[in-house]
Amino acid sequence: MESRFLVTRALPMALAGLTACTTGAADHGMEQECPATHCVALGERQQVWRDLAITPLEVIEDSRCPADVQCVWQGRFRLSARLDLGDETITAEIESGKPMRIHGGFLSIAELAPATLHQGKPPRAKDYRFAFGFAPDVMNEVAE
Repeated sequence: MESRFLVTRALPMALAGLTACTTGAADHGMEQECPATHCVALGERQQVWRDLAITPLEVIEDSRCPADVQCVWQGRFRLSARLDLGDETITAEIESGKPMRIHGGFLSIAELAPATLHQGKPPRAKDYRFAFGFAPDVMNEVAE
């Protein structure tokens, strides 16, 4: 039981360290750097696992705390995305820090850029970059 807990809880959290991605608008005073093989913009597709691909469509919420502000709440980031699951396509909402159970595993936002917000300089839609991670639920595969 304990090993299943570790796999289903710890493995998705480990996805956050798999890729690196930082970007932003040069006129916003942020660095613009993002490996093309890992990060995608809104409307761009990323193949994350076998027959699972994701296309970020729209930023629903970016209430993360700016770096130059002291906040009582960390905030959150929510994204609307199209998920291509082989022969099925769905639209789903994904929240950073909360892996989504789908397609026999856990899908998460592994990297989000810009990583740091600045007060009074909100990112524009075209400034965002994303890298997604997928961790198959190995305990589920063993049980089948």
